Amino acid sequence: MMKSPLILMCAPVGKPTDKDIRNYLTGLKQNGIDQVMIYPRSGCLTEYLSEEWFSAIGHFIKSAEELSMSLWLYDDFNWPSGDAHGAVTKHECFRLKSIKIEGDDLGTISGRSKHNSDLFGEKFFPDLMNPKAVDYFISLTHEEYYKRFGNFFGTVIKGMFTDEPSIGYCSQNGYLPYYDGMESDYQHAYGKDFLTDLRSHSKDFCKNAMRLASARFKEAYIDKIASWCQSHGIVMTGHLMCDNEPFYSVRYNGDFLENLSAFALPGMDEIATCLEDRTLMALFGGIEYAGKENGAMAELFALGPCDMSYAKKRCMLYLAACHKIDHYFLAISHMDISGNRHVCDYFSDFAVAQPDFGGMRLLSEEAKIARELAKKDYAPDVYVRFPTEISLQNASKDFDLTVLFSLLNELSYRGIQWKYIREEEPTDAPIIQLDDTLRLIWNGNAERMDHLLSMLDHKAITDADGTCVKGIFRRRWKDGTSVILNLYAPEGSYVIDGNTVYLHEHDVLLNQCDWPAKREALDPSFQIRYCNPNVVRLMCLNDSEYAFVCSDEARDVRFAVRTDTDIQIDGTCPAIDPDCDPLPQGIREHYRITRAQSIPAKKVVVACKNDLKYMPSAMVIGDFSAKILSGDVCGVRLTERNRTYKAGDKINDFGEVEFLARVKVPQGVTGIRLSGTKLYTALYLEGTLSGENIAAPYQFPVDKALWGKDVELKIVQCSSIGPMFGDVDYWDKHAKHSQWRGTPSTGETPFGFDEIHWI
Repeated sequence: MMKSPLILMCAPVGKPTDKDIRNYLTGLKQNGIDQVMIYPRSGCLTEYLSEEWFSAIGHFIKSAEELSMSLWLYDDFNWPSGDAHGAVTKHECFRLKSIKIEGDDLGTISGRSKHNSDLFGEKFFPDLMNPKAVDYFISLTHEEYYKRFGNFFGTVIKGMFTDEPSIGYCSQNGYLPYYDGMESDYQHAYGKDFLTDLRSHSKDFCKNAMRLASARFKEAYIDKIASWCQSHGIVMTGHLMCDNEPFYSVRYNGDFLENLSAFALPGMDEIATCLEDRTLMALFGGIEYAGKENGAMAELFALGPCDMSYAKKRCMLYLAACHKIDHYFLAISHMDISGNRHVCDYFSDFAVAQPDFGGMRLLSEEAKIARELAKKDYAPDVYVRFPTEISLQNASKDFDLTVLFSLLNELSYRGIQWKYIREEEPTDAPIIQLDDTLRLIWNGNAERMDHLLSMLDHKAITDADGTCVKGIFRRRWKDGTSVILNLYAPEGSYVIDGNTVYLHEHDVLLNQCDWPAKREALDPSFQIRYCNPNVVRLMCLNDSEYAFVCSDEARDVRFAVRTDTDIQIDGTCPAIDPDCDPLPQGIREHYRITRAQSIPAKKVVVACKNDLKYMPSAMVIGDFSAKILSGDVCGVRLTERNRTYKAGDKINDFGEVEFLARVKVPQGVTGIRLSGTKLYTALYLEGTLSGENIAAPYQFPVDKALWGKDVELKIVQCSSIGPMFGDVDYWDKHAKHSQWRGTPSTGETPFGFDEIHWI
């Protein structure tokens, strides 16, 4: 049986035991995941590459083999790859170098790769143009894994992931990558003196030097790693730096398309999941070129947020499949939440801590469909030459390729199919390219964007008024099948290839399916059953501030207090209940739970230290509904939970909620449809599961044996872990310190639905 192409990037933070690892992998397997990449990152307390580390890897392998799961290895600690968590750059001769080519002191060789981040090893970047440095890296990582686990290579262990290796980390404006012996290679390749061309500002110096650095990078690192993996029976995969912007991908990697194509399974980075990003189509075009017919991989979702809808994740998988991507590495699967102490400004979590993790089974099935679509080919309407030459020529200074991004987006959203082609590749097909002044060239002539598009456009995707629409992507394959993806257009009706179709938010429409028409509405009064207490954070920012809780009446609550801090409620330290653990697995291990106490009907001041965006110092727990109050100080108002429900209401809660009603099933109906929800939803009739869904249209079949009968209707919805973290936008606006900003949270995860109909 083919495994799911979803590969979770597991962060084994803390010091997981054999039992922890077994339970973790079992939980994944039960939810449709049978491939995992072991991803050492901040928060891992087991010393990297120690015997204790390899012992933990052995536990992963043992459990994966018993569970018929596959493993992938990550080749470093954090990123970028090539340093073995600082072991390589401890040696000064193995540190990346650059050469100054503009301004004063031309020709100065510098080890300017030092950085200030605590995420990366010894604060220097490795010289991946130095074969000896790369050999040393391989000996510390790849060889050590093979020495211990070689009999699992090619069976349980499928591949090795290299992450953002680059020659450009120290080559900002005015600098180029440099390696020892570059001068003699320049003389041999071009018949000119390196320093003379540099100091005279020779027109082609930058391009020529970058060509040498690119070839050296490919030979010393990419080819060497690829060859090692092939000879040891595993796949080399991963991605390069700045792969979404053609100019920066060249600055950081040299000949980007050539070097990425040398990966056995080339990959790309789309961890922000910003479907509106101007560089999105450029990114997918690059990986499609590199993958060609052999498939490719995408690293997805790491910047979150953790309340990203399954519909959006599903849409991204299909967009990737439309560009030949058939392996989906999902970041990040935390074994527990403690990694958020170290990388604390963004959070995505593919683990059982998510109440809606059961939806991964459905996403996994969708991924299998997407993988099959990735095998298909399509005929491009036009080719676009990747601007390698002009990017190499300008690699030492910032360079704006907005015109290229605009072109690719306009082509994509007008239904004009395109593919990248390298500058030296011949083809008889129509080609668009950029000249040295960034003009668009078509049939040898410069053309304005609007005129060029008018010659190509056939109004394939419009609104009802015939206006071209941004945000809808359509792929037509050679076998006559197609898919339509609503990346970010508003929900509504659109005209696509002359047919009117209705698209939900982040919809995936295969072959323009027609959905059954709605019949009469169901309008019962539902009873609500809350399957767990509500949980919401108390935001105590910047150590000097406090949070507050207020209530419309006295009510019993508990507080979860992170184990490394203390809490005061109106100046009093509450007692801890050692036998209470209402929090999800992977979170509860890091919190103490107070005894239940009554909160009066007034404002209660809560003080707590060292609050973290995605690892709160304190949370309030109980049978209540919560409303976030954002002002000078962020607080929480507690009110009574709703106990009855009518379609159209919204309930902000956390975890799992059930809606129950008695209904009479009409004759002739085939199903039930919900609208107006984004949650993982299951529907039961008379205690039997009718179906589950993670994206619109939420349709569930009805057995004809139930026609005419009064039955119990139960709708079960599960949220992500997101509601626990409250108003993270408030955090972003008021926190003094930050790292990277992830994709903004939705802020709310409402349970319920707008309408419910028979179909």
